[in-house]
Amino acid sequence: MAWAVVVLVGTLLGVTCTVSAQVTNVTGDIGSRTVIVGALEYQGFLHKREDGTYEGFHMDFLTELEQMLGIDFVIQEPADGNYGYLSEDGIWAGMVGELINREIDMALGLTITYMRERVIDFSTVLTDEHLEMLIKKPGRQIVRREWWYAVMTLPVWLMIMASFLLVGIVMFVIIRVSPYENRAYSAEVGEASRLSTFGHSLWLCFSAMSWQGVDYSPRSLSGRFLYVFWFGFIVWTLILCTGATVGFLTVPAAGPPMVPVQSFGDLAASDDIRPAYFAGGATEAYFKNSLFPAYHRIHQKAILVKTEDEGIRLAREGGVAFIAESASTLFFSNRKPCDLMAISDDSQLTARHQAVGLQANSPFREVINSAILQLRERGRLYLLYRKWMIDRGECPRSDSPPTPSAHHAPSKPLDHWDIMPIFIELVVAAILALCIMGIEVKWDKRTSKAPQKKTGAAPSGNSAAQRDDDTNV
Repeated sequence: MAWAVVVLVGTLLGVTCTVSAQVTNVTGDIGSRTVIVGALEYQGFLHKREDGTYEGFHMDFLTELEQMLGIDFVIQEPADGNYGYLSEDGIWAGMVGELINREIDMALGLTITYMRERVIDFSTVLTDEHLEMLIKKPGRQIVRREWWYAVMTLPVWLMIMASFLLVGIVMFVIIRVSPYENRAYSAEVGEASRLSTFGHSLWLCFSAMSWQGVDYSPRSLSGRFLYVFWFGFIVWTLILCTGATVGFLTVPAAGPPMVPVQSFGDLAASDDIRPAYFAGGATEAYFKNSLFPAYHRIHQKAILVKTEDEGIRLAREGGVAFIAESASTLFFSNRKPCDLMAISDDSQLTARHQAVGLQANSPFREVINSAILQLRERGRLYLLYRKWMIDRGECPRSDSPPTPSAHHAPSKPLDHWDIMPIFIELVVAAILALCIMGIEVKWDKRTSKAPQKKTGAAPSGNSAAQRDDDTNV
C-alpha cells in the first residue's frame, strides 16, 4: 500500500507542474508565473522613470492583465532597439526575432503585417491607428499690405483710368461739335475757345468723380446722356471699392499659418520638407513595398531614425516631417513647447492595427484575447488611451495645432471681372452719346434752314451775324 500511495502522490505532482508550466512562463528562463514582455520606450505608450519602473499606456495595460490573469510581467527592451524587420540575409531582427528565438514571451507595440504574421502570432487588435505627419508648426506670415493693390488689382486701376479718359474725350467732342452744347457752354462760361479745352473736359469728369460742384454741367441731350452713365459708373465703382476696402482693413497684417503639406502626396512632391520615420519597422516596409509612386518617392528621400527622440528633434528643427502612428502624433502635438502639429492624410490607405505579438502557437493567445475583449467591452482600453494621449496635454486649447481646414481665406481685392459689366455699359453709353450728338448736329442744321425756305431770300451779312448773336444768347 505504501508504494501505491507514493506513486499516486508523484503522479499528482507531475501533472500539477506540467499545467503550471503551460500557463506561466514558456521560456523557463525566469521563475514560475512570470512572463517576459518585449517593449520599446515610446512616449505615451512606455516611459522609464528614474527609479527604473515604467509608466504609460502599455504599462497600465500590463497591470490590467496582471489583475485579470494573475500573471507577473517583466519588461525587457530589445537589444537592437527595433520592433522587427526581415534583414537581407533572411533573419528577423528586433522583437519579432526575439519571439521567434523564444527569448521573450510577448511583444507590445507591434503593427500587424503579413510578413510578421507568417512567423509569429498576434492577439486581437489592441489599438487602431493610422499614419500621420508631425511637422513644425508654421509661424504667422507677414502679409505685404500695399493698399493700392490690396483693394483693387492693376487691371481695375487701368479700366478706371481708361473710363476717365474716354468720358473726357467724348465730352470734349460734344462741347466742340454739338451746337446746343456749344451755345450753352459759351453763354454760361464765357469764352468757349478758352475753356472748352480737353483739359477742362477732364476737369469736369474729375469733379463729377469726386462729387464736387463745378462751374458748368452739360446742357445738351448727348452730354447729359453721357453723364448719367458716368455717374452710374462712379457710384457702382465706389460701392465695389468700399467692400474691398472693408475686407482689406479687417484682415490683420499677420496672415494665418500656412501649412506646407496637407497629405502624403504633397510630402512626396515637396522639395522643402523631407520625410522621416523609424528604421526597420512597419512604416519603412509600408512605404518601401507600396504600389503607389508617391509613397516610393517618400521612401527614396526619407531619413531613417533609430529613436523617437531623434525624429521629434528633426521635426522641431524644421524641414522634416516625422511620420508615426496617430497616437504618437497626438501625444507630441500637445506637449510643450507646443511647436509641433499633426497632419492627417485622411486616407484609409495608411490604416494599421497594433496588437500583442506572441510566439507561434503560444498558449497565452487565448487568455490574452479574452482579456483584451473584456477590457474593450468595458471601455477600459479607451480610458487608458485617453489618459495618456489626450488628458495629459500640455498645450492650451488656443495653442492646439491648427488644421488645414481652419485657415481663413484672405481678403479678395477687386478684380477686373467685377467691374467689367459697368465698364462695358459706359463704353456703349459713350458710343450712343456720339450718335445722339450727330443727330443734334443734323437737327440744328435742318431747323436753321427752315426760315430761309419761307422768305426765299438769302440772308444778308448783317442778318447772319444777328442770327449768330441770337444763337449765342
